[in-house]
Amino acid sequence: MTDLGIPPGSGPERPHTVPMGPFIRVGAIDNHPVVLAGVGAALTQTAPDLHLVAIADSVDALLEAAPEGLDVVLLDLHMPEQPPAEEAVARLTALGIVVLLFTAEEKPVPVRRAIAAGAAGLVLKVDPAERIAQSIRDALAGELACSGQVAAALLTDASLATRLSERQIEILRAVSTGLPYRLVARQLGISEVTVREHLSRAARAYREGGVDIGNVHGLISRARADGHLDE
Repeated sequence: MTDLGIPPGSGPERPHTVPMGPFIRVGAIDNHPVVLAGVGAALTQTAPDLHLVAIADSVDALLEAAPEGLDVVLLDLHMPEQPPAEEAVARLTALGIVVLLFTAEEKPVPVRRAIAAGAAGLVLKVDPAERIAQSIRDALAGELACSGQVAAALLTDASLATRLSERQIEILRAVSTGLPYRLVARQLGISEVTVREHLSRAARAYREGGVDIGNVHGLISRARADGHLDE
């Protein structure tokens, strides 16, 4: 999924979710539990209606840690050795759980992929606890939750990420490993001319968006910065 020109909220429709208990049960998936423990303590002080009831480093572990269910999950976008965030979003939303992206990640491509999969919004780890709490409430109310201007821009500003095709990304990924064009072509079953043409089109897409990427190394760096390529 690389067509990121979708307005927020145009992904899978999210049902309006009403917490079943006296408080909102919050879970979190992150590989930095100390950070989340701090968030939980801050929420306890500033938002007594929110309870951080489970912290884990995967969807399976989180669901096992919260057998009584969850209303909303804070999901880190970048989890080493875990499936892409959009897969976690799809699994959780299928269970009726609202998912709010909670990350230090400021790359627009993975953010928008997760939103298209059904995530209800984005909060940043640097945001104050009060904003995070309000974003959780907004998400449960069925609104697109943004904790601040940076989060809102990542969700809505189409100029932040140039669209690239799946083939362009595939070629950029291969070239970024240091393979010469002829070996990239052989690996993908296409001609070297086709490899060069796709790279040229990707560069042109950036230039049309006002970004001068220079040579192919600049193209790879920019695609990685946007989140088209993994680190």
